[in-house]
Amino acid sequence: MPKFFEYKNNKYRHAYHRDGKTVWVRGQVNGQKFHRMSTKKKLSVANMNYVEKNWQSIIQTYWDDKLGKEERAKQLTIAELVEPALSYNETASNGSKKKYRGIFNNHILPALGDMLPDDITAGVFKKFQVDLRVKKKLGKKTINNIRAAYSCIVRYTNEEEISDKNPLALVKSPATKLFISYNEDGEAVNQKGELIVESVDPFTYEDTKVIISAAEGQFKNIVTLQFFSGMRIGEMCTLRWDDIDFNNKTIHVQRSNKDGGDIGSTKNGKKRKVDMLPPVEQALREQFKLTGLQNQFIFLAKHGGRYTSYDTFSDNWKNLLIRTGYDSRRFYQTRHTFACIMLQKGEKLAWVSKVMLGHSEQSTTLRFYADYIPDSDERNAAFLDDFCTNSVQNKNLSVESA
Repeated sequence: MPKFFEYKNNKYRHAYHRDGKTVWVRGQVNGQKFHRMSTKKKLSVANMNYVEKNWQSIIQTYWDDKLGKEERAKQLTIAELVEPALSYNETASNGSKKKYRGIFNNHILPALGDMLPDDITAGVFKKFQVDLRVKKKLGKKTINNIRAAYSCIVRYTNEEEISDKNPLALVKSPATKLFISYNEDGEAVNQKGELIVESVDPFTYEDTKVIISAAEGQFKNIVTLQFFSGMRIGEMCTLRWDDIDFNNKTIHVQRSNKDGGDIGSTKNGKKRKVDMLPPVEQALREQFKLTGLQNQFIFLAKHGGRYTSYDTFSDNWKNLLIRTGYDSRRFYQTRHTFACIMLQKGEKLAWVSKVMLGHSEQSTTLRFYADYIPDSDERNAAFLDDFCTNSVQNKNLSVESA
């Protein structure tokens, strides 16, 4: 069959073939872009003549049908687009698609399911993402998984020309710091209030001397107490003068700050008596000159009342580290510093853990500070040396007696 057919003594202008099997059509109708498409008709003289004669209606029908599908697609909600979008993602495994379906059902559809893709602006998606973090208290990893699931919708609707919206490009993943807050003891907690085990970054004993010597006034006494008492910040903020026993050199730790500034029990609900070490005694005697006759609480804020949150003097701490040339560290590292110094200097684990830090179990102390317990130079189990000697002597005596 010849490559070109003759149509009324002229070459075909709109009907043609590319594979020797089917008839194709080309042309431009009513200002639409120039288009080439297969008619899916078998290559023959009759079909070539038909397409050449009716090329305009063929192309127009195609465009009407295509536009109709596009308009209908633009009316699909996010909920209706989930399955087409997941099917469109050929690289995703069945396991990933199952995971994404769960994410859509649990997180995306309840909030955005009834909306159209064009309605999901950057502002709408940002509010949705904030609600996931603040109201639902989801973690960063979960929110990133939700973003990954929604990207299937974005890719499908963009490539199929259903919508050109891509809120993911305008709304970034929440910063890590947004998922971390600090309780009244200055401990890092996650969105659900669960304690985050952060890295221990203590100061050295010599560092504490430099920092304390640079501090001034009441804050000097606060820093000294935190470096050498082992108390939690909330416990320090709620200390009263009747908790102090200068004669027996003890501090009765009975309470702590709670969320909202209220006073409650200590973290583990137990009271304890902390040994008043020499630097702490000196600091408390200096503090008594400042507030001993003013209030039942030892450390007072500018308004004259007790500190309800450690945040109220965190700026003083930051400025103190800047003045002394140390990198920024949270004030809670003072408690870590106490534990590390005491263990490094060979103090007993039980004393550091139960008496000073107020841990319910020594295993908690070891979890944080095991690396700071030095290896002993003493030979282990040396007391058993006498066992062998005495056994030999007794045996010899038995032989002689016989």
